[in-house]
Amino acid sequence: MGDSGLKKSSIAFATGAILCANLAVSAEARTIQLDDLHRIVGISSPVNSPDGTRVAFVVSHVVWDEDRSTRDLELVDIATHARRTLTYNRKGLSDPAFSPDGTKLAFVADSGNGDDAKAQVWVMPLDGGDPRPVTAAPEGVEQFAWRPDGGAFAYVAEEAKPKRNGADKFRDSFVFTTEPIVTREVQRPAYLYVIPAAGGTARRLTSGAQSITTGEAQSTLSWSADGTHVAYLLAPNAILNDADRAHVDVIDVASAKPVQLTGHAGFEADPRFSPDGKHLAYAYSTGDNQSNLTEAYVTEPSGGEGRSLSHPFDRAVHDYAWLPDSSGLYFTCADETDVALVRVRLDGSAPERVDLGDLEISSHLDGAIARDGTLAFVATTATDPAELYVRGKDGAIVKLTNDNAAIAALDLATAKRVTYPTSFGHTGDGVLLEPPGFTAGRRYPLVVYIHGGPTSSSTRSFDRLGELLAARGWLVLEPNYRGSDNLGLAYQRAVLYDPSEGPGKDIIAALDAVRARGIVDEHKLAVSGWSYGGIMTAWMISKYHIWRSAVSGASVDDWITDYGVADDSDSDSALFHGSPFTGDAAEWRRASAISYVRDVTTPVLILSDVGDNRDPFATSSMYWRALRDNHKDATLRVWPVDGHFPRDPVRLTDVYEHWIDYIAQHF
Repeated sequence: MGDSGLKKSSIAFATGAILCANLAVSAEARTIQLDDLHRIVGISSPVNSPDGTRVAFVVSHVVWDEDRSTRDLELVDIATHARRTLTYNRKGLSDPAFSPDGTKLAFVADSGNGDDAKAQVWVMPLDGGDPRPVTAAPEGVEQFAWRPDGGAFAYVAEEAKPKRNGADKFRDSFVFTTEPIVTREVQRPAYLYVIPAAGGTARRLTSGAQSITTGEAQSTLSWSADGTHVAYLLAPNAILNDADRAHVDVIDVASAKPVQLTGHAGFEADPRFSPDGKHLAYAYSTGDNQSNLTEAYVTEPSGGEGRSLSHPFDRAVHDYAWLPDSSGLYFTCADETDVALVRVRLDGSAPERVDLGDLEISSHLDGAIARDGTLAFVATTATDPAELYVRGKDGAIVKLTNDNAAIAALDLATAKRVTYPTSFGHTGDGVLLEPPGFTAGRRYPLVVYIHGGPTSSSTRSFDRLGELLAARGWLVLEPNYRGSDNLGLAYQRAVLYDPSEGPGKDIIAALDAVRARGIVDEHKLAVSGWSYGGIMTAWMISKYHIWRSAVSGASVDDWITDYGVADDSDSDSALFHGSPFTGDAAEWRRASAISYVRDVTTPVLILSDVGDNRDPFATSSMYWRALRDNHKDATLRVWPVDGHFPRDPVRLTDVYEHWIDYIAQHF
C-alpha cells in the first residue's frame, strides 16, 4: 500500500540505524542471539567531500538501559582510513552535507532544551571550531540544501503556530478530510525559506495552503547551478495521503515566482538539477506506484515532461543522483534478489549495472558522489551488517569501516535465491536462508517470512530477523510475491485488483519449490510477516491449513475499515476498482482476511502498535475479536507507541522476541 513513493515496507526499515556497540566473539563462532541486536553499530547518511578525499557519516549506538540511541557525526579520510568524531551524541542528528568548497559541514540537529528543542541547521568548520545553529525555525527545519556558491541555504519549515490564550487554547477543532483517524491537530503546510549561510534573517518564498512535502513524503531540494532557482515538490496540502498529487515546482529565488515543471497531475518526486545546470531530473510514475514503476526522468529546466532514462531497465527506481559530469545518472533498484546500482547515460545507450560484488547498497546517492566520481555508500551482505565503502573512479571498492566485524564473525545463515513458476505466467523469486550448519538432505522446520509493500522485495541484504529465525535451526523463506518491485513492471502490476489471492498463490509456489528439494519438515511450517507481510499472513491462514503457527504484524484484516481510517486511503483504492462506497464493496470484502475467520485453524499471534497510522490498530483489534468470537486460538499483543513499527531499541527487540518465541512454542 504505497503512498507517493511510500511503501508498507518490511520491518527492516525501522532497524537500520538504531542498533549498536562492541561484541566479543569466541574462537568458535556461535549463532546470533537477541542480545546481539543492540550491539550492532548503525552506519548511515554518508556524504562525500567535493574533492573525494573524505566521507562524513552518522554512527549510532544503543544505550540499552535508557532505550535510546546515541548519534555521532564522524569523518574518515579515504586514503588513510583515519577517523575522527566531529560531534558526539547530538540529539536529532541527521543529513550531513559538505559545503561546495569542502571547508564546512552542515547538518540537522536539535537546538534548545526539553519540549522547546527544535531541529535546526548547524554549520561547523572542518579546520577546527564548534558547530553553531544557522536557522531558528520556530517549528523546526525539515530539510535543507546548500546554495552552489556556499553563501546560503534553502530550507523547509512550518511557520510558527499561532499562540492562543485563555479559552482560545481549547478552540482546536478542525475540518477533517483524508488524515488518519488518530490525527489530533490540523496538518500545517511547510514552506520554502532562504537564509544566508552565516545566519541572519530568513526569507520565505512560498505561502498558502499548498505544502512542500515533508516526513515520509519528503522529496529533495535542489538549487540550479547558478543559484537563481530552487526545485522542490509541492503538494496540495500537508496531509500525507494527498502527497500523491504533488508535483515539481521550480521557483525563481529573486522574484519568488514558482513554475510547475511538467503537466503531470501528481506522482512526481525528487527534482535534481544537473551539475552543469542544463538538465533537471525527477522521479515519476504514471499512477499509483504499487502498480506503476517509479522511473527517473530528465527534462530541461524550462519545463516539459522530458524522457525516462531508467525505462529500458524495467525496474522501479528507489533513488538516483547525477553523474558529476552531467552525462547521466546513477540509480538504485531491486533487481531479482539484489539491490542494484545502475548507470544510465543521456546519450541513449542501454543502462548498465555497476559491479558491487555481493554488496547491497542501503544509503542515498545524493551528496555521496565526489567531483572525480568517487562514490561513498553504506552496504550490507547477507552475512555482514552495515559498513561504509567507497567506489573509486577506477571502479575499485574499498571498505572504510569495520564496526560490525564481531557480528559478521558469528555463525550466520547463508542466503540463496530461489525461483518458482507463478500462476500468471511469470517466474517469481525469493530468498532462502539456510540455517548455520545446514546439511543437504536433512529436513528442517521452515518459516515463511513475508516482506511488506507490496512495492518492496526481499534481497540478499543482512536481515536481522531472518538471521534470528535461522539461528533456531529453521529454514527461512522470503518470497517475492506478485506486486514486488524486483522483477519488472508486469510482475509488479499483477497485484492490481488482486491484492490477496494472487500473492497467496505465489507464496505457496515458492514454498513448493523449496519443499521439492527434500529439505523441509512438512509437519513444522509457520508463516509470518509485518505490514503487507502481516496482511498476507492472515490471508495464508485463511486459505491454506498447513501451518503450525502464524505471526501477523501490523496487518490490514479488513480493507474497507483500513480505507476509512489509515493515512494512505488513496493507495488502498488504487489496488481495487475505486472506493468501496461507490464501487464494488464485495471486491474489498473478498480480499479481507476477516471475511474468512471461521475457516482459520492455525494459532495466530497478532501484533500492532496502538498508534499505527499506516495499518491502524483498529483492523487488528477487529480481527482478534472475530477470531475470538469464533473460538479460534488467537492472541493480540500491542505496543503503546505511535508509528508503523516500534523505533526504540528495547521495544523493537521485544517484537522480535515474541515473534520468534511464538513460533518456537508451536514447533
